[in-house]
Amino acid sequence: MRRAGRVLLLLLLPLLLLSFTGYEASAAASSTGRIILDNRELTMPKGIALENVNGSVMIPVRVVVENLGFQVLWEQKTRKVTVQQDGKSIELAVGRKTANADGVTLDLNAAPKQSGSTVLVPIRFVSEQFGLKVGWDNMDKTVYLTGGLSSGTDTAAIPTATPTATYSPAPTPTATPLTGTVEGNVTGSATPTPLPLISPTPEGSGGIVVGPQVKGAVFSENRLIVAVTGAVKPTVTTMSSPDRIIVDFPGAAFAPEFAGSLPVIVANGSPQGKLDVTGYPLVSELRYALFSVSPPTVRFVIQTVGSQPYQLSTDESTGLVTIDLNVLSNVGGSPAVPVGSGKPIVVLDAGHGGSQPGAISVTGKKEKDFNLAVIRKVGALLMQNSLVEVIYTRTDDITLGLQDRVNIAKAVKANLFISVHANAMDSSSTNWNYVNGSETYYSRSESLPLAQIMHKHLVAGTGFKDNGVRNKSLHVTRETSMPAILLEAGYLTNLGDEAALYTEKLQDNLAREIAAGIMEYLGL
Repeated sequence: MRRAGRVLLLLLLPLLLLSFTGYEASAAASSTGRIILDNRELTMPKGIALENVNGSVMIPVRVVVENLGFQVLWEQKTRKVTVQQDGKSIELAVGRKTANADGVTLDLNAAPKQSGSTVLVPIRFVSEQFGLKVGWDNMDKTVYLTGGLSSGTDTAAIPTATPTATYSPAPTPTATPLTGTVEGNVTGSATPTPLPLISPTPEGSGGIVVGPQVKGAVFSENRLIVAVTGAVKPTVTTMSSPDRIIVDFPGAAFAPEFAGSLPVIVANGSPQGKLDVTGYPLVSELRYALFSVSPPTVRFVIQTVGSQPYQLSTDESTGLVTIDLNVLSNVGGSPAVPVGSGKPIVVLDAGHGGSQPGAISVTGKKEKDFNLAVIRKVGALLMQNSLVEVIYTRTDDITLGLQDRVNIAKAVKANLFISVHANAMDSSSTNWNYVNGSETYYSRSESLPLAQIMHKHLVAGTGFKDNGVRNKSLHVTRETSMPAILLEAGYLTNLGDEAALYTEKLQDNLAREIAAGIMEYLGL
């Protein structure tokens, strides 16, 4: 039965393939363009055309969100648009490159603009805030939006629109085929030799393709499944900084149908791009490319949040190769997060990131940068003594939801969850720029002992005023199942705190104290 299921999966693979990284293309001035929402064309306002602003395709926000059932409010005097649904509120203003989502400031890659009575916003904003996948067909200037169907809609009965390129929040694809580099990433300015889509054919073969071919790939149920023809033995290696699982298919190249049936980028004659890993918080990115030409090698890179165990399996009858991440330890290798090693697992969370900068300091610095710098230093210190296993929620400037952070901690069965932040006061508050100091937050009573120990070390690390340990219902400290605390190091709206927080000296001191607090709590 299992083998029959895999055969069926192979047959259905082209239909199961998820969106790949693409790009935003320029809208032609001679065409108004179209917007397709879940296979239904939306009516564009009269006289309004899709526009390109600094490389970003701009679409009418009212047209999209009203078709999703959202309420749209327009304030003519301030030229501000407010979008509301189910208690969520998003505000953006014409000419301003930031938006506000439930009190969180978000960066926009292009400022909204007004055309008549219509406000145009970048499709990046639409995709990130309204849970839509966005595609752009440069041939007929069409924006494809998918994912706006209500929960009661039978999505299986609706055909999927296939744009020529699929948009991803990442600005450019990172998996670019180039012979001789570690992962196939572009280094320097050299132009690689055009790469073949299929394996080379020897003389006298009559043009018949020999050698393995990669026909398709999909990431589903926390598994990478690759369809391959021909005899090929995949090799798997792991690397760190960042953590990633590298899957190579030596001697294999992409089959013609791999590029022909999918909305992927074709660069230098070969497909490259990323598989959609939305909904899998332990996987931050999954990219693919033709790693080398002679001999040809197809490479998939699974970038993970922390060291991730996997199991490799090959079904010769179907040609399916599976990298399964739903395991406790690597088959044939050492555990990624050792099970039964006796080492506590500590999750380090750098607050905010990506499109969510967090608080903005009095001199324009972003909280997310401080948070990540400190967390990286803490992790490096903890890994030096090898007494604990360190898992990061993020090691780069990526957007990560609150529940994603909780899911990561639960998935690795963490013993502790430590989140680092910097605070801020609203400028409308009395003496807002005089408020300063460090405080520690917890939500559940079992987290109080951890909070007390960590707060002692927090104050020692910053040297700021002691604002005490505070109980507050915060998502990451409330929804986690292990002792969890959130450290507010200082106030970015206070000139004294801010000046110190962005120095290497304070960050180093704070990292040492946080690491010491973790070790003290764990009794190590």
